[in-house]
Amino acid sequence: MSSVNLPPIKNHVKFTKSTKSISALDTENVSNSRRKSGVKKSKEFDPDKIAAEVRYSQLQSIFGDAEDGLNIEEFKRAMRETLGNKMTDDEIELLFMKVDANCDGVVDWEEYVTYNLLEYQGKLLMKEMMKEIPFPHEPKEIPSRHREVIVSILFYPNVRRRDGRCYIDHTNGRYVTISKEGILSIWNVHMKFITSYNTISEIGDRATQPWLIDLACIYNVGMVAISSTDRDINVFDLQGNNFRKKYHLIGLDDCITCMHYWVDLNDMNEAKLLWGDTSGSVCVIVFKQCLRGGLFGSFGVKKGGFKKISLPEVIRGFYKGARGYRFNRVHSDWVLRLRYIPELTAFISCSQASENSLCVYEIGKKKTNSVIKINKGILCFDYCPGNNIIVTGGMDYCIRAWNPKVNAKSMYVLKGYTKPINQVVINSRKSQIIGIDKRRTIRVYDMKDQSCLQHVSGRVVKLGKVPLSAVYFNPVLQTLIIATNHLAVLQKSNEEERAADIESHTKPVVCVLYNKLFKFVVSACQDSVISVWDLYTGEKVIHAANAHVREEKGIIVPVEITSMAFDGPLRRVITGAMDGSIKVWNFNNGSCLQTFNTPDGVEITGIVSINHRIFATGWSRRMHIFIDGRGEEHRKDWRQKHNEDILCMSYLSPNIIATGAYDGDVVVWSRDTGHVYCTLNAGKSIKPIGDTKNKNKDGRPDTSQSGNSEAKSSELGFSFNIFENLASEEMLKKRVRKASFLHKNIDILNRVKGNVLMKENKWSQKIGRLDDTPVEHPLLPLYRNQEDSPVDGTNQKPPSRAASRREDYDELCKMYESSIECILFLESRDRESEETAILITSGAEGWVRAWSIYHQGGLLGQFNAAHKVGEGVHTMCTDEKNKLLFTADSCGYVKMWDLSEYCTKKVLTKARRTKRWKYLNDTFTFVKFSYCYEQPPEILISSNKMPSNINNRPPPASSLPKITLKWPLLVNSYRAHTKIINKMEYVEGEKLLITASSDCAIRLWTINGLYIGTFGETWESIPNLLKQMPTTKVRIPSDLRRSGSASTLKVLNGGRSGLWQQALDGAKKIIRDKAEEVEIEKKLQEEKSETKPPCNDGDGPETARSIPASRQKPKPTSGVCSDILGKSYKKTMRHKMPPKMDKFVEINSSIAVYRCLPFSELNVDNDPEQMKRIDELRTLYFGGSLLSKMKGNLYARNREKGPAFAGLYNKITQRQPLPKGINQAGRIKRAQNKVKKTPASFFDALTIKEFKHETDTIDKILKK
Repeated sequence: MSSVNLPPIKNHVKFTKSTKSISALDTENVSNSRRKSGVKKSKEFDPDKIAAEVRYSQLQSIFGDAEDGLNIEEFKRAMRETLGNKMTDDEIELLFMKVDANCDGVVDWEEYVTYNLLEYQGKLLMKEMMKEIPFPHEPKEIPSRHREVIVSILFYPNVRRRDGRCYIDHTNGRYVTISKEGILSIWNVHMKFITSYNTISEIGDRATQPWLIDLACIYNVGMVAISSTDRDINVFDLQGNNFRKKYHLIGLDDCITCMHYWVDLNDMNEAKLLWGDTSGSVCVIVFKQCLRGGLFGSFGVKKGGFKKISLPEVIRGFYKGARGYRFNRVHSDWVLRLRYIPELTAFISCSQASENSLCVYEIGKKKTNSVIKINKGILCFDYCPGNNIIVTGGMDYCIRAWNPKVNAKSMYVLKGYTKPINQVVINSRKSQIIGIDKRRTIRVYDMKDQSCLQHVSGRVVKLGKVPLSAVYFNPVLQTLIIATNHLAVLQKSNEEERAADIESHTKPVVCVLYNKLFKFVVSACQDSVISVWDLYTGEKVIHAANAHVREEKGIIVPVEITSMAFDGPLRRVITGAMDGSIKVWNFNNGSCLQTFNTPDGVEITGIVSINHRIFATGWSRRMHIFIDGRGEEHRKDWRQKHNEDILCMSYLSPNIIATGAYDGDVVVWSRDTGHVYCTLNAGKSIKPIGDTKNKNKDGRPDTSQSGNSEAKSSELGFSFNIFENLASEEMLKKRVRKASFLHKNIDILNRVKGNVLMKENKWSQKIGRLDDTPVEHPLLPLYRNQEDSPVDGTNQKPPSRAASRREDYDELCKMYESSIECILFLESRDRESEETAILITSGAEGWVRAWSIYHQGGLLGQFNAAHKVGEGVHTMCTDEKNKLLFTADSCGYVKMWDLSEYCTKKVLTKARRTKRWKYLNDTFTFVKFSYCYEQPPEILISSNKMPSNINNRPPPASSLPKITLKWPLLVNSYRAHTKIINKMEYVEGEKLLITASSDCAIRLWTINGLYIGTFGETWESIPNLLKQMPTTKVRIPSDLRRSGSASTLKVLNGGRSGLWQQALDGAKKIIRDKAEEVEIEKKLQEEKSETKPPCNDGDGPETARSIPASRQKPKPTSGVCSDILGKSYKKTMRHKMPPKMDKFVEINSSIAVYRCLPFSELNVDNDPEQMKRIDELRTLYFGGSLLSKMKGNLYARNREKGPAFAGLYNKITQRQPLPKGINQAGRIKRAQNKVKKTPASFFDALTIKEFKHETDTIDKILKK
């Protein structure tokens, strides 16, 4: 760092009467310290702070000398004098523009100080609001089998091994809870109940059973240790399904109050078991061979028995591998908490005694390292090995942080509780302290700045009336488990899966703007939060919460922001809300400069700021003009020209404003006078509709003759300019008739337009005859039912409307699917040409239309930019030269279109078209794999990139789709979000695209479709990142990786997808193997022809029959061969799974009864002998029909004549028998004799429908 030359302090620092000199203040502090503590102290000298004060006073004196303030040159000079060369000229200019929010070119001292103060406050508030809340606001209660107080919760982990080291896996294990009555429960990592055991099995003759005190998990040998009021420790084995007692430790002098178990992960044989008792003593058992010989060595025990261990014998060393230590009277009160710290090679214990509240003891040395004294003692503590800090909580309602080596004074104190603190936990991963008091109030503090991150009231923790007794925190899963006689969990779980993993806002983003002056991105969400982001780093610079609010029943409620725009100099941002309020902000420090309110109080959908005037419109259907810097009394309102709500607004320099409404009307205004130039609506006409005719006295349009005038204007406009439009697009080579002749022969033109245009308009050939194609719409059946229903309520049959289906569709789209969502001006194009479109509109159904606002212009082209039919295009943007158009739909897809030759009078030459095509191929990956040709097309269009089923959802017939339907060249298409994209901005210099979606994410993309990042995360510098883009590892958002299509993933991967490369390599290998096989076969044929003498029969060359069968190339079977994969291709077969069978039911007789049995159809055997035998068996077991008994050969006749006789046989056999007394056998015999003499044609007339019974058949034969 460069040194700063400090001027003499006496000349620049001014002291007031209440300010003392440094020497006098220092002397006073020393004297006071001597009187209080007797220790000499001196005030620390801070040269940086003194230098800052000197520079501040210098700058204040410079501003004070300038009466009217400093201009930009004087401001630069003042900054250089005070700061030296620490800031460049560009940085000083940006600072001046940030401070000069009113754009008067002068900055005074008040503006400068106010800006710095507000910026500091805004950033401080932003940091506080951006802090992550660790836990949900309410705990989740878990049902359990415990009836008494739960005394302990511990995690029974699984020990993993990696790289030769063992570690505890907190994501894979079990939780163990134990209550006073002796119930031990086991849970999985998600707190799902597994099993429970009763640890108190032998009560004997005792009147009362003992209470359990604490629990220790001996996880290296698969056991748990449980202490009770019987002054003993029971060790149970948890391995397998057996829960049996292994050891019983007796001989304890006092009752145990707490326990702790520690394992050395480097050597799993070494472990330590510690406990404290009611006498204030601490006992430690050190194990040396846990895995080799057990905890207390090997010994013989009966099956199902346990070994009793005496503590005095362990202390004396009678057991191999175990040695005991006893620290007598460590505390003068009960030991409340105990823990072994391997980093300190000592244990820490605490009690409620004031003289020895917390003690740190080394086990090897019976010497106290340090003792902390706190009035009324310490109830709980925790240790952080990373920061080497001990955190304690006690009866004084405070949490204290200590250095283990310094016991005189705590590092800091955290306050805010109203009851004694009985539980404290350190979250080392996030540097947080979690404290819980006896009222169950949970507070989470940040260890860095000692601020409270979260406060959970005890009223929310509804766990009965029993005090909080046990707590466990999982550091990996970030789960806090609390217990009384009930269990509850606080875990920040994803109840609703987020669409985007990284979020920029907490609510859907509705607006985003790019400020090219400060290189900032300004966004707003539905939660009324304005955020400012740095484009080059992705970090949040500042944000303003509750930008628009309203008061409801005394509660301040945020109001959703609906529109946003910059002012002319790009110094401020103007926001409009749903309640009709408009605010002007200095987005650099988050301060509100001015507020306006519209008279209607409805939603604001469009804002434009021009020459210190703010134009606002919305659902009021009016245009409101506010003067910047003045009050609402200077507001002006234009006349209402829209019949529906206005949804968007755009501005074209110098004096044109366009507004779009829900009914499809686009009104073009004069900015200066409020006069309407024209109205555009594709559902009414393709020509501009003037506003100077058919007006009433009150200024409203006259609707009595609007239909006729629109129809006439449509016919005249079409007849006058139809061939001119086609000629401009090179559809027709010549003009067939002159305009004057066409004007007089409208009927002739209407008859020939369907034939001529459909033959010579290639776009119409692609789309088909739209007037004749069937149309579909989800609302069309409801609309037709509504139209067909009688008005008078009579049950009349509705008339047939088959012929008017297209008319219903057009009327439906005109009413519900014609809204204009976005308006865009192409400023670089020729504005005075009727053949050049300068206004682009988009909206419902995904239709994008290009208009010429020239008085003889109109609709020049339209295309559907949605990814799927029925989706809407809500936002668009373009580059400065208007060569590219960016559209985004409600599915989250971004599409880029080339407008170099779309709806423009100027057509590119062949050389320029070739150059343009080369640029598109080099820039966009989508162009490379979508258009597989190197030479440019005749015209840059892409009519083959239409959405599927577009024929069933055509544009309205009034827009003349046979002429105006044309697609520009699609150069890129990919999915950027999983939800609707509300706003999109293009960064011209770096060629970046910013997208804001309802999934709460704002993402940054390259123009090629490569993902850079989401605002809210930090990325590398944009210039460095763009240089590394071709070679760096490609990033893809996880939500798009899950739901993206093949084309999207290929674009996001830059055409280098691994799966695509593998498939391509596999296809190449198959083709190469096939070619090698063909070459080998040719060589074999040549060798065969050389060795074999020539044929004398004159049949020509040797055929494939002379090649051995093993070398012959198998002929591909139909349906099992592929032109690409060859004979290696195998058709995928789907096999039907067998039905799921229920278990059989056993009864007393041991018979298995099945409800269903699986079976499969048998294959038909075409062997005649087998078929003959099957017919005989069928006739033998099932019988034959009546006619088969008469003539025989039933099966052959049925195969020839059909299944009529087989059906007849079923009817006869299932019929009830005839009454007795009828000689049926004689009748059959007579009929059989007659059948032999009857021709076969007679039997063709016998059908089942005529004769439903065999008696009828016999009567028919006998009557013949």
